[in-house]
Amino acid sequence: MKIFKALMLLGIALLLVNTVRAQEGESKAVDEVVARVNADFILKSVYEREKQALLDELKQAGLKDQELEKKFNELKATILDELIDRALVMQRAKELSLDVEPQVNEQLLRVMKENNLPDLAVMEEKMREAGIDINEVRRTLRSRFMFDAVKSREVFQEVYFKLTEKDKRDYYEKHKDWFVVPGEVKFRQIYIAHGKDAAQALARATDVVALARANGADFAALVQRYSEDEGTKKEGGLVGPLEFSKLRDEIRDAVEKAPTGTITDPIKLEIGYLILRVEERKEPEPKAFDAVQQAVAMRLTEERGQEKFETYLQKLRTDAFIEIDPRYQALATKNKSAQIKRTQYTEEKKKKDKDKDKKDAQKDAQKDGSKEGSKEAPKTTVVKSKL
Repeated sequence: MKIFKALMLLGIALLLVNTVRAQEGESKAVDEVVARVNADFILKSVYEREKQALLDELKQAGLKDQELEKKFNELKATILDELIDRALVMQRAKELSLDVEPQVNEQLLRVMKENNLPDLAVMEEKMREAGIDINEVRRTLRSRFMFDAVKSREVFQEVYFKLTEKDKRDYYEKHKDWFVVPGEVKFRQIYIAHGKDAAQALARATDVVALARANGADFAALVQRYSEDEGTKKEGGLVGPLEFSKLRDEIRDAVEKAPTGTITDPIKLEIGYLILRVEERKEPEPKAFDAVQQAVAMRLTEERGQEKFETYLQKLRTDAFIEIDPRYQALATKNKSAQIKRTQYTEEKKKKDKDKDKKDAQKDAQKDGSKEGSKEAPKTTVVKSKL
């Protein structure tokens, strides 16, 4: 269902919904603590879920075997750092008393409307049927928006308001190809299906190309005679205008640099061949600076902000108490654990500590007594009066 995809895009499974908030006193199943971040704990189960999510993501991206293993091992090293950094940012968000409930509600309403559901109650029921707890979704969204709010308030706003006109113009000139009116193309097409014999279909398509390239050929008439796509046949095979960036790779490669009037070679698709004639084309052209000044500022803010945000995170790490299980310490490249000496507490140690405290108290008393004894009595001066 579409709702499942939409909810996955919200990042429900991860984020800080998996981080135990010690100060909130939430009851959790017995688990192993990987790291302590001030008053928060990161559990092994959370770390393992993050690892599995990363592995699944890489598999979905098409990576396999040695390539998959190599990329997974590279990125695995960032998981613990990201969990710790996220915990630190969430703590800062609470200190700032940030309110992101409007964004949370807006996001849920968007998902509801995209899935043509009448209200949130119905969406909650659908989610429950799919094994998804809407309260978990809300907590996850809240964490995500709070994280973004801290970045914006603590770092990105300052970067944005410090941008000068020269900064933006220099960036625009350097990256002018990023701010363009997209190029477009309009073409006519003839579609020939593979049918039972793909080789025969290719031969037919090749013959049609030869006819289309002959002097005086009427491509629209050839569409009516040979095309097997009834949808475009009615319009003489006319398609577009379409932006080059939105075309299939095979079609874009064939027409992106082709001048008007070009007849392409047969373009192989999964179930047939396309023959195209370029009717009109509009080249990409840079937009005026004034028209894209805001977009330029946002891109520049993002670039500079990311650098400053890393410095901001480093300060949070430095000021925080972070303790990492020694077995996981090597996995945290940016965060270093506090060095804590641990000794087992026993009754014998308790007695030794008391004896030591008693001896220390006696020594202190003796020192105080010796100091008092060493003080000289004040001398009295007798003055004889002369009468």
